[in-house]
Amino acid sequence: MKVTVKSLAQAAGVSRGTVDRVLHNRGGVKPDIVLKIKSLAKELGYVPNRAGRALAAYKTPIKIGVMLPSIGNPFFDGVIDGVFQARDEFADLGVEVVLKEVEGFDLNTHLNAIDDLLFKGCKALCISTLNIDALRKKISDLYAKHFPVILLNTNVEKADCLCYVGSDYLTAGATCGGMLAMCAKEPLKVLIVTGSKMILGHNQRIDGFKSELDRQQAEYQIIDTVECYDSDIKATRVTLDALDRNEQINCIYVTGAGVQGVGAAILARPKRKIFAIAFDEVYTTKELVKQGIIRFVVCQQPERQGYHAVKRAYMAITNQIPEHVDDFITDTIIKIEANL
Repeated sequence: MKVTVKSLAQAAGVSRGTVDRVLHNRGGVKPDIVLKIKSLAKELGYVPNRAGRALAAYKTPIKIGVMLPSIGNPFFDGVIDGVFQARDEFADLGVEVVLKEVEGFDLNTHLNAIDDLLFKGCKALCISTLNIDALRKKISDLYAKHFPVILLNTNVEKADCLCYVGSDYLTAGATCGGMLAMCAKEPLKVLIVTGSKMILGHNQRIDGFKSELDRQQAEYQIIDTVECYDSDIKATRVTLDALDRNEQINCIYVTGAGVQGVGAAILARPKRKIFAIAFDEVYTTKELVKQGIIRFVVCQQPERQGYHAVKRAYMAITNQIPEHVDDFITDTIIKIEANL
């Protein structure tokens, strides 16, 4: 038998109006009653029909906040495309997306962006942020209040949240390490150019890379690890500085954005033979692959990340999924000049 608002109300021993307020997150209901109704809805398999959700949406628009460190980082263009695809698909159900773009990895900037989305009335958040205690607490505090938070593109360790939507960074790093081990014709002297040590995904790409080189017993040495904060200008500067200080470097592994800047540094030292590898299929990186500056890239389906993060946020707000679900992991895809 189909579970309705009426049957849920009877099972919970409350009015239909109370059930309606809980199912549509309108507030004004005691926390223990909210928990009871949501638990019963999950247990009995209650699913609101699309027409009913659309009708309700006209009364209460569903705002989903998306926060991305996308200013100056073209990778996130693909994520935003996916976000807008989901927004358009669910527009008839009242979904509105509030996009907050920030630059870089400043803690207060990220915290203020999240607070701004909450102030604007967002009922769920999809955020790409820092792997540090202040953000971990912020996310976990929201989750404790039954507020859906999806960690988008990069995870935050030990943060309580609805789920993570993004790539498997350890596998991606291991893929780069394995490819490099197969291609290497001499001992590897590696410079790692990472975005930020505060981004879990960047760190996991390094861990996966080194683990696979170790597993394959490759002869390698990490000469230096430098941060470029996903800035091409900084990437050029720190790469040139490292190359000039270390004549033995023959490989550069770029774990985040700033690939164009690294490419510029390699071009500025034409006598150096550098095997460079990077991530993501942005235009400038593809051009560097075509020129032979970057040998291959590993891609992570950014559009799917943006789309499924917003979709899951909507489903959480409308009680179609529980308060915690399995992560959504995108494919790890190797691209060379022939298939770009």
